Amino acid sequence: MEAPDSPFVKQMTTLIRENGPLTFARFMELALYDDEHGYYMTGGGPSRETSPIGGEGSDFFTAPCLSPILAKCLVRQLAEIDERLGHPPVFHLVEMGPGEGTLLRDMLQECQEQQPSLLPRLACILVERSPAFRRQQQANLAAWKEQGEKIRWVDDLEAISDASLTGTLLSNELVDAFPVHRVRMGQDGLRELYVTSRGHALQERWGEPSTPELSSFLSELDVELPVGFTTEISLEAVKWIKQVARVLDRGVVITIDYGHTARDYVAPERKNGTLMAYYRHTVSTNPYQRVGEQDLTAHVNFSSLAHTGEQVGLTTTGLTNLQHFLMSLGIDELVRGCDQESTVVQAAAQLLRPHGMGTTFKILMQHRGIVVSTLRGLRHRPFFDSVLATVH
Repeated sequence: MEAPDSPFVKQMTTLIRENGPLTFARFMELALYDDEHGYYMTGGGPSRETSPIGGEGSDFFTAPCLSPILAKCLVRQLAEIDERLGHPPVFHLVEMGPGEGTLLRDMLQECQEQQPSLLPRLACILVERSPAFRRQQQANLAAWKEQGEKIRWVDDLEAISDASLTGTLLSNELVDAFPVHRVRMGQDGLRELYVTSRGHALQERWGEPSTPELSSFLSELDVELPVGFTTEISLEAVKWIKQVARVLDRGVVITIDYGHTARDYVAPERKNGTLMAYYRHTVSTNPYQRVGEQDLTAHVNFSSLAHTGEQVGLTTTGLTNLQHFLMSLGIDELVRGCDQESTVVQAAAQLLRPHGMGTTFKILMQHRGIVVSTLRGLRHRPFFDSVLATVH
């Protein structure tokens, strides 16, 4: 384990001495969302002078910061959803975890150019708890606010009334940043990872599960972990999709993230889990370095989101990957005629890469209150409909 390298680590070790070991989920929650030191709350750390997303000095790229092409394709999907909903007088577009606001900004621009009848009916809600990111979003969307577009911010979905939304709830690389419990199957049953301390240094130890929900999560998906297998369980993702279902009356949920089905999540090549740390475009598996200054993520279990969604009234529309999603929505038309060396074509190539973002990123679509057999973004799929079925 790493020696303490910041007042934040010392603050954590003091907390541990006073209250006992932290579950890894609680440690991750503090590392990412502590009001004073958390990575997302401070925009990459208190000393960070540049955004953690995208450009020079950043930690990682997201699809929206590469090009507006994802936004263009998403607007095509919105137009179809709008039609299926019967062109409601108010179409709610909710982006959860909107980063710097780039994706919504580009979607509004595309609506203005290609879907002018939809634009005046849009009511945009950004769900953002980070003051640092909210300031960036407000700057990126200031021109649209000045033009009278309906855009508002809320800290979380709790601020939205039950069944009050008609439209689309969208997230891009949100769920992977939810705190996760880390568990391992031992000879004597399921064990959970705790973060403890020695002096002012963080340490790990395995112990009894902190909640029976961890075992229930695995049994719900019919997952049997082999002895010695370590994995992540996101109870936060389960709570989140229930909140999404609570606020949606009619419409579609679009979840874009990197992750796996339950079957693939417990494949032998992931016997040590999927937790990763990002700092200045380098990847490590050590979450205890640069605490509060590096991003921590774990791959999304899409089977869990679909399974929980079905329990609370969301019908699974389908699962695809980014490559097939963009192709189904006509990305080839959007780049046709462009110079092959142009940034548009280069960005499209990166989003479609078969051994990169194109297949690593998945899109789960769920719907409620409308009749759909499929949607345009799911027209071409690399998976059978049964791929989200629980493990047997």
